[in-house]
Amino acid sequence: MSNSPKLRILTQNMFMRPPLIKNNKSDWKDERLDYFIDNILTNYDVVCLQEMFEFASSRRSRLFAAAEKLGFKFYVSSERQYPWNLAIDGGLVILSRYPVVVSDSFEYQRGIGPDWMAKKGVMYAKIAISKEGADGGAAAKLATTHVHVFTTHTQASYGEVVITQPDVKRRLAQLHEFHNFLERTLPKHRATGEAVVLCGDFNVDSRDHVLSDPANIKYEREMEDGVEQSDEGKAMMAILEGRGIDPKVLGPDNTDEFRGKTVYELHDALYERLGYHPVTFGNTVVDDKGGVFPRETVLTTKLDSEVMHSIDYVLWHNPDSKDQKSSIVAQLVDVGVAPNFTPGREFTQISDHYGVVAEIAFTFPQNSV
Repeated sequence: MSNSPKLRILTQNMFMRPPLIKNNKSDWKDERLDYFIDNILTNYDVVCLQEMFEFASSRRSRLFAAAEKLGFKFYVSSERQYPWNLAIDGGLVILSRYPVVVSDSFEYQRGIGPDWMAKKGVMYAKIAISKEGADGGAAAKLATTHVHVFTTHTQASYGEVVITQPDVKRRLAQLHEFHNFLERTLPKHRATGEAVVLCGDFNVDSRDHVLSDPANIKYEREMEDGVEQSDEGKAMMAILEGRGIDPKVLGPDNTDEFRGKTVYELHDALYERLGYHPVTFGNTVVDDKGGVFPRETVLTTKLDSEVMHSIDYVLWHNPDSKDQKSSIVAQLVDVGVAPNFTPGREFTQISDHYGVVAEIAFTFPQNSV
């Protein structure tokens, strides 16, 4: 067996909202985009972005032009919207150095509250990964596999989150639509053993928030069945996998169990690698005296600056690859949080969210051609 280069994937909520929208003094949109292009983009092979809105702005076009010069020859993005559509686009983008051979997207039922304005949804790209010839040139393109990448941005919550409140119910319904999209897409386009990655800003916080030890960011709720996860985090995984959830979780008037026709084995890559749900939004720092302070205040609202949420994910699906002995095997070999700090700039991070990075390794048979 011989190995191909590893594929590095970044998922990042860019916090690149339409013009005139800002949280504090400035969102530094143009400056953050320039920094992202110059310092972050080039480190990856596939980049999945959320809140990279095109509405009333040329920033997304500027990103595409710069990305192409850096070797990202392929991209898919949310459909542009205009004032007469009474909506802004979904803000989703997938950039790839490797060929995107199939793409698709789905718009969720409209959100509620401020989220009604954005046509949020899920985006799909089937990305072809080929083994290069021994000379490293273009003379020999050998065996090819595919990575099936999905990225999403779902309904947000504003303020305290209770699983029975309307915005959470809408978010869970959107996740059910995501599962249904998987059911329609994967059987048509995926071969046995090919990797599937679900990533993005799911807006589902898997952490608990009883801060018994401020200096320990790994704090979680007590374990239940060996898993440390919030009620909504468990509901998210059950819905995306197609197992559905008990209607009683959402109250006696709810009869939709969000059950799918197909059950997929999904792995929360960050949790399985780290053993806890890391903060990706509203992080804190602790001083020498044990005082807790917000990590980021330039872009984040005061309400969100210390929430310590884990809402950005990489989920992995490839259970049948372990049964493949002679074909191409894909393995998720690394995953982690990418804070994407911006030292020396007016803004301290590239976004109000941290990114999440995953690395996939491919093993090809020696005699593959």
